[in-house]
Amino acid sequence: MEEQIQSKEREGGLSHCKGSTGVRWRLAMAGLLAALALTPAAAPAAEIDREEYVERAEPICKTNTEANRRIFKGAKDEVRAGELKKASTHFSRAATAFEKTIEQLAALPRPASDEAKLRKWIGYLEAEQRYIARIGRALAQEDKGKAQMLSVRLNRNSNLANNTVLAFGFEYCRIDSSRFS
Repeated sequence: MEEQIQSKEREGGLSHCKGSTGVRWRLAMAGLLAALALTPAAAPAAEIDREEYVERAEPICKTNTEANRRIFKGAKDEVRAGELKKASTHFSRAATAFEKTIEQLAALPRPASDEAKLRKWIGYLEAEQRYIARIGRALAQEDKGKAQMLSVRLNRNSNLANNTVLAFGFEYCRIDSSRFS
């Protein structure tokens, strides 16, 4: 093949752009072949079932739930007392912690039969994290009305997330806002 390319170049067949197209094409192909050679063959992931997924996910969610208990301690009292800026820090910290939890959950291997359902659930969790962060920002701006509106949306999203994975029987991965009161 190399001989054909050189022959075409000599005839002007591949070098119609000031003589460099053939060289660029060969370099691109060489780079592609090198990249393919260096990429390890993807080993087929061992199929896991729903129960195994739950066993892997629950400790991640439990860690986040326990962290949220500490993070949200006193937040409700601060909101009631009108200390909205102070309360906002609880939500900002919780959003950051939840973002890390979602990354861990998203990295878990998923049962093929539940792939679409779990992808949808992760999407709801990401929306949950965004709502928590937005509530924190609203409280920091001392906009209690906006924070309350976002809280209603957060609760609706939590219900959607929970309903999506109801069949999994999660304990800690089920969103239950009463845990943090």
